[in-house]
Amino acid sequence: MNIPSGKKKNLMDSAGKERLELINTDYRRVQGREPEAFYCPILYRDENVELCKAHVVNESFPESDRTWTIQRADVDSWFGSMFEADFVRLKYRERLRVLDVLADPELTRQLRPKFALEGEEVGHYAINGPVPDQFSPVLVDHEFEPVELVLKLSPEELLAAEDKKWDVAFEQDLRLPALVALLKAAHLTLFHRMGYKYALSSGGHFLGRKVLGDFFERTVGLSRTDVLLEARNHFKEFRNLVRPMVSPATDFAGTVTDGLFYVCMDSEGPWAIAVFVRTGRHMHTVLVPVFDKVEPAARFIRFLERSSARFEASLTRDMGEHWEMSPTPRQFEWPEANFDQL
Repeated sequence: MNIPSGKKKNLMDSAGKERLELINTDYRRVQGREPEAFYCPILYRDENVELCKAHVVNESFPESDRTWTIQRADVDSWFGSMFEADFVRLKYRERLRVLDVLADPELTRQLRPKFALEGEEVGHYAINGPVPDQFSPVLVDHEFEPVELVLKLSPEELLAAEDKKWDVAFEQDLRLPALVALLKAAHLTLFHRMGYKYALSSGGHFLGRKVLGDFFERTVGLSRTDVLLEARNHFKEFRNLVRPMVSPATDFAGTVTDGLFYVCMDSEGPWAIAVFVRTGRHMHTVLVPVFDKVEPAARFIRFLERSSARFEASLTRDMGEHWEMSPTPRQFEWPEANFDQL
């Protein structure tokens, strides 16, 4: 299998070994037996494999929580290379201007800015030698140094387009990598805070094994192109579990940090936990199922199939040995999202 290796700095050190012992102690407490090495909360297998210190939220996001837990290095690095490498481009939103991207070859490679003339894309590339006669060299103003580019227009076409509408932008469809990365972050958030009591619950098994682990085992070793094609079919079923928070409360730091989440309730009891994942300036909500009873489980499955919903939920704080829940629930509107082409 072609599995990318983990970053050297994330491999196990003394702090990692200490955390592993705490995790294994928790496993013994919950299961009543010794683990062989590490019981993975994504593959649900206990094998002697390379482990790593895995950040719950990708460390590439500035100003995000740096909490880490123990994970299999093969699983963590695979999700990182297949999905999180694209998802972390979200950090550029609202921080960069198009000219900043054009002036930086690495950002240009990642974000692929486009020129458009009257709505029609015009190819371009950085000057790296003589410019063919059928193309036109241009200088794009930038506060530090002009950016030299080649537009795939003849000089005559460029001159004729002087008074026409030009657009320069970079656009990224991050819905699929965001969905996968946020589902994984929410799962690791609850595993970090609640351990195997969560991971070995029916809801934890659903998100960890059915949603994430099954997909890993089915596609690991495939090319990245094939993985992404398979991912569109697999994760489309779970697209209603993740939404961005448009106006997050200022005192919410993310569940992994402050232990705050919402418990979604109906007359039969809790059916989901709304976990908050902060990535830099952005906050996201991920619904994780609670499958303790038949009717709440059915309620969650019905939610999966709907594009929008309204439900009640109570703000709750994880206090370690117990939860503190607000006695006053609030109404949530779960907005529609255009995932039809996911």
